[in-house]
Amino acid sequence: FDIVIELNFTWFIIFGLVTLSLATGYFPERYRELSPSANLFLGVITSIFFFGSVLFHELCHALVARLNDVPIKKITLFIFGGVAQMLKEPESPAAEFKMAIAGPASSFLLSFLFWITWLTTQTLRFSLIFTAPLLYLSWINALLAIFNLAPGFPLDGGRVLRAALWYWLNNLTRATRIASQMGKGVAYFLI
Repeated sequence: FDIVIELNFTWFIIFGLVTLSLATGYFPERYRELSPSANLFLGVITSIFFFGSVLFHELCHALVARLNDVPIKKITLFIFGGVAQMLKEPESPAAEFKMAIAGPASSFLLSFLFWITWLTTQTLRFSLIFTAPLLYLSWINALLAIFNLAPGFPLDGGRVLRAALWYWLNNLTRATRIASQMGKGVAYFLI
């Protein structure tokens, strides 16, 4: 789509940590019959698909932005996920809302697709090497969508809130200020 994808050096840190966590924690605890090498393989493959899901989430934001005449310079993946860099703000609350909701909607879609695929592979009795990542990817994408819907700017939910406030108040600056204050509240809650 002619969108530059950038990997910040911190992305490699989180990729390694997620892979390590999956290979030494999640998969060995959940599937005790798998060997350490199988767990490492699953950790790497699952991390690749997870970060592919994050990229898909950001691409959906970017493509909806373009449909609403908001150019996207690049997408950067870094330690906290990803961000699509807009060259200008959306021109209406409706455009802001559509751009914001596209990411969580895409994550819910991926969650559903991974779950359906997991159910199918379970029914067909595929090996754990195929089925184990699917279940994890289903629930992690659902969690990603839910987390991103937290009503704190600049999260997607905060952008949805800003769009609603912008629509009701007819004032982007005031809407941004309120949504940013909510973002601080969400940050304090997370801390």
